[in-house]
Amino acid sequence: MNDAPLAWYPTPSYLVKRRAILDFLARVPGRRVLEVGCGAGDLLRTLAERGYTGEGIDLSAEAVVTARQMVDPSRFRVGQRDIDDVEETFGVVIASEVLEHCLDDVAFLRRLRRRTVPGGQLILTVPAHMAKWGANDELCGHVRRYERQELRTRLVDAGFEPLLIVSYGVPIYNIMKPFYDRAVERQVKDEEQMAERTGKSGGMKLLPRLGDIFRLLFNDLTMMPFYLLQRLFYRTDLGNGYLAVARNPRGEG
Repeated sequence: MNDAPLAWYPTPSYLVKRRAILDFLARVPGRRVLEVGCGAGDLLRTLAERGYTGEGIDLSAEAVVTARQMVDPSRFRVGQRDIDDVEETFGVVIASEVLEHCLDDVAFLRRLRRRTVPGGQLILTVPAHMAKWGANDELCGHVRRYERQELRTRLVDAGFEPLLIVSYGVPIYNIMKPFYDRAVERQVKDEEQMAERTGKSGGMKLLPRLGDIFRLLFNDLTMMPFYLLQRLFYRTDLGNGYLAVARNPRGEG
């Protein structure tokens, strides 16, 4: 496994998404959590601090190295694994910004359901509205962005019982997305020009040199007004992301 850590830092869009997950996770009774696509492990670290235990998995070796450095191993096991390699079932399964990468999203939801105990719940976040498709979607390898009813239908088709779908991120995510897209467009252009000059290619990261600035400017203290404000818009369709909570019906594993 590559032992180089992932260059990760908190963006405003990530922080409002994390807050939305925590808002609704507080209503879910399960304390054993599986996070699919755990990335650098920031959410797992937060969950560990709140008394949750479980497992985090990611396909990226870099992400797993970073998450293992960030997360208390006595609370969460972190591994470079696919969902089908997980044997345990959990009271809560979290898949944040994962479904939009799957060509067959219903099949993937069924795989998540098999890892959710009967009566357990899935917490899912996805980007919203194909009309908002941009360069950052291309860079991240998205297949689609979702509409509310489309997401509900996918959950039902996979055998889940949708409990709620909310729109998150108003207004900060809406403000930041065009910035992300423009930054990606410039970075892709620069990378293409460099490739033409050197004949080499490499991984691209969004504004990695601004990590320290982002950590200073965007944190739970500075973002608190936006955390409170987005709650006023949960029931709308105005945000750039959807969060869904769905139950695996009892008696059906």
